[in-house]
Order: sequence, then C-alpha cells, then structure tokens
Amino acid sequence: MNRVFKHLKYPLRHPGIIGRAAENYFRIFALGQPRLRGVEFALNYECQCHCGHCSAAFLRQGAARPALATDRVVAALAELLRLGAMNINLTGGEALLHPDLERIVRAARPTRAMVTLASNGLLVDGAAARRLAAWGVRIVTLSIDSADAETHDRFRGHPGCHQAVLDATRFCAEAGVEPYWCTVMTPENVQNGDLLRVVEMAGQRGIFLTINKPCPVGRWWDKQIALSPEALALHRRLLKLPHVRWEGHSNFRREGCPAGLEKLYISPYGDVMPCPFIHISWGNLQDRPLAEIWLAMLAAGPFNTIRDGCPISQDEAFAARWIRPLYEQDVHPLPSAEHPELRGKTP
Repeated sequence: MNRVFKHLKYPLRHPGIIGRAAENYFRIFALGQPRLRGVEFALNYECQCHCGHCSAAFLRQGAARPALATDRVVAALAELLRLGAMNINLTGGEALLHPDLERIVRAARPTRAMVTLASNGLLVDGAAARRLAAWGVRIVTLSIDSADAETHDRFRGHPGCHQAVLDATRFCAEAGVEPYWCTVMTPENVQNGDLLRVVEMAGQRGIFLTINKPCPVGRWWDKQIALSPEALALHRRLLKLPHVRWEGHSNFRREGCPAGLEKLYISPYGDVMPCPFIHISWGNLQDRPLAEIWLAMLAAGPFNTIRDGCPISQDEAFAARWIRPLYEQDVHPLPSAEHPELRGKTP
C-alpha cells in the first residue's frame, strides 16, 4: 500500500495517462495480453564521467557500430507507446549530449507518457532545465554516489560533479521539472554510513531517492559487491520511508523485478534487452519490429515473470547462470541465440 501512495500523485498531476493506465490494466488482467510499463532508452554512451560502477562499460562500441538514426529512435518510441509504455526514461551515457534530444522528447508524447531523463547533472543549468520543462520532461533523475563531495567526484572521475547534482536539483525544481536522486547501495556505503547520509540529504530537500542494489555487470562484473542479509534488511526498512523507492515499486503486477515482462532496455545501437543490467539481446531494431523482439523474449523466458528483488544482485546462482556467460565469451551484448541457456530456444 505504501508504494501505491508514493506513485498516486503522478496520475493526479498528469491525468492524460489515466486512460492509458486503465487500458493497460484491462488488457493485462482481463484479456491476458502483455503490456509494457516502461523502457530505459539509452540514446548514447558518450559521457563526461568515468564511473567505477558503469554498467555500460562493455557495451560501448564506438564507431564499430552506428548508433540509431534519430528517425529510427522516433519510430521506436511510437512502437513503445503502442505496446503500452507509460514511462519512457531517456538515458545514456549522458542523454543531454544527444544533438536531437528535443525531437526525441517530443516524439515520446509527454501528454501520453511520463517522459523522464537520467543525467549526471553536469549539463543541467537553469536554461537547460527550462528547455526540458518546455519539451515535456517530467522528471530528471540525478545520480548521486555519496553525501561527501570529494567521494562522489572521485567515484565519478569528474571534479565538481557533486556540486553539479545539487545545482541541477535546484534548477529543475525552479523550472517545474521534478528532480529525483538515484544511488546504489554497496557494502561500503552501508558500513560507513554514507548511504544513510544520502537518504537524509534527500529527505531534507523533499526529493525522491531511488536506491538500487549493486549488480555484477560492467566495471563491477568481477567485484565483491554482494550485500549482506543485514544490508538487504536495511534496504527493506528504507523503502518504508515516504521519499525512498526502487524500480520494482511501480509495476502493473506485484512488486519485484520487472525486467523483460514490464520493462525493456534499448541500447543506442538498437539492441533490445530485458534491463540495463542484463546484456542479452533478443534482437535489434534495425532488423526486426520491436513487438516481434519482445514477444520472442517473453516466449523464451526466463524474463517473462516478476521476480523477487533484483535477481542479478541478490541471487548468485541466477547471476552465474545468466550473466557470467557474457564475460566468459566477452560478447556485449550477447545475442540470445548464443547464450548457453537459450541456444535453440529463440528464433
């Protein structure tokens, strides 16, 4: 019930999405049809930062593969809306570095979906915040890795990044774009109390804070980042606070991991994956329609159900089965047909 109240304000503020939500629920529960809730659409992998936990580090392929043309991105957004997507999160890299961002935001139909943007904050000055508001961006999610500026900047590999987050928070609020913060719970920031200081900072400013769990992917794929039972219990307690959330709070179905079933991740090259941390591609938008790719993903499994928590972070056997082969074969993303668990099961 707590999660319902946290998200109830959005349909009240933006009544244009109420009808689409009702349609999605009817199609899911009355007709048994799959419907997307959201998508993480990475527009690029360019970024001013060099984060120690970058999940896209192995997905960057530079000039080896062309990024999607803006026309194809626009077409994909129309497909996502037809499939039910109600939250379109534009991410990167750093989405604000994309030269056609305005056209893309407007193509996401902000009157029909919650269009949000993820940023490191470095390019969000007052003018940028006002532009985003005018285009229809509802939320800007700013990454914050520490309550301490020096620690955050060192982790991000960019001086002044922490102050940029604080400034961007103010600029967005002044422009009428809701600022969110996003952080990652780690064994270290739990032990030294830094996570709780970030939670306190967000609460003092009246800002929603998303707390993600660490995933052994990207630059963290071979690191010892598993959370203890005590840390997981702390995560559950923090989620009871009115300003703390995680991605699995806002599903159509029950709370849990929505990867593949209610949510997709699309790379700048057009690869369609279950989530930003599961780098298995079921197809590319350059080659096949999005609906066809998604239905193939649902048919093959295992990403066709809501799972408890974050299985990549919390379930070592699951991560070993589904994530380790990517790094053993050193293919990013790994086509589903080449994954040892999926060979012969995907078209």
